[in-house]
This record gives sequence, C-alpha cells and structure tokens, in this order.
Amino acid sequence: VVREGRALVVAANKMDLIVDAGYTKEDFANAVQGQIETRFPMLRKTPVIAMSSLYGKNVHKLMPVVFEARDRWSRVVSTGMLNRWLEEVLDEHSPPSQQGRPTKIKYILQTKGRPPTFLLFCNVPELPINYLRYLTRHFQDSFSYYGMEVRMVVKKSAENPYASKSAAKSIGVGDW
Repeated sequence: VVREGRALVVAANKMDLIVDAGYTKEDFANAVQGQIETRFPMLRKTPVIAMSSLYGKNVHKLMPVVFEARDRWSRVVSTGMLNRWLEEVLDEHSPPSQQGRPTKIKYILQTKGRPPTFLLFCNVPELPINYLRYLTRHFQDSFSYYGMEVRMVVKKSAENPYASKSAAKSIGVGDW
C-alpha cells in the first residue's frame, strides 16, 4: 500500500470474538489503528472499521469509508491553498539552516493526485528528513490526507537568470 501510494482502509473483522462488556468495538479499532501507526508512521489515523462479517455488524459502514478515502486520495489541492498553508507552516517552524545558509522554501505545488505528490521549490537540493516528516504530518492534519503516504519532493530552484554573473559594468546612453 505504501510503496504503491494507495489509500488504506482497514476492515478489522472478527469483532464478535473479542468484544465483551469491558472491551468495546472502539477499543478494538483503536488497538488496530495503534498497531498500524507503530509499524507504519506515515499511515497515521488510518480509518479502521471494527466489524463482524459472521453477524453482519458494522459491515454497512465499510464502503462509505472506502469511498471517502478514495476521494481524499485523488483530491487535487490548488496551488494558492498550498502556498497559504506553506506560509503558515514556515511562520510556525522555519526549516533549519544548511551549510551556514538559511534554508528557504519558496513555494509548493501538487504534481500528482494519485498518489498525492507535492513539489517543494527550495534554495537547497534537499531538506532534512525530520523537517520533511514535520511538513508531511502537518499537511496530513491540515488537509485530512490520512491512511496514505503523502510524497513531498524537494527541488532546488534555478538561480535568478537576470542576475549578473560578472561585475562587468554595462555602458548605456551617455556612457552611464
């Protein structure tokens, strides 16, 4: 699921065997969700439907959650909304400096909808992995991209093509 970039919904079957007066279906779903998050941190808050197919309990709740996950997985976020989000994130926690230079993330855009892939234009060729994880988690919380991996790719922006490479003085009208 992670390698293919798919959205995940877990149908936790056999609820009838473990649910009793002291252990509810919500406890069962939370335990399954905790196991997923422990093993695959990028799949935070994966939707889990505790169900019993033998007795037909909660089976009807599965397909609406699947369709919702599919819609979230294929959603396209506008560049304007992404850049407003990025501005808020950068104000809250700016990226760490690299090689004595401040790291600047200039803008972000979505390149693919399935799987959700985003391109960050920076003044450095790569960002630290812990900062990328921070951005991904914040993004998942802001745009509800749960149960799927959000891919963030860093690209170094081209230098300003209009900036003069040499300090040669150009001569114009009147030898200025």
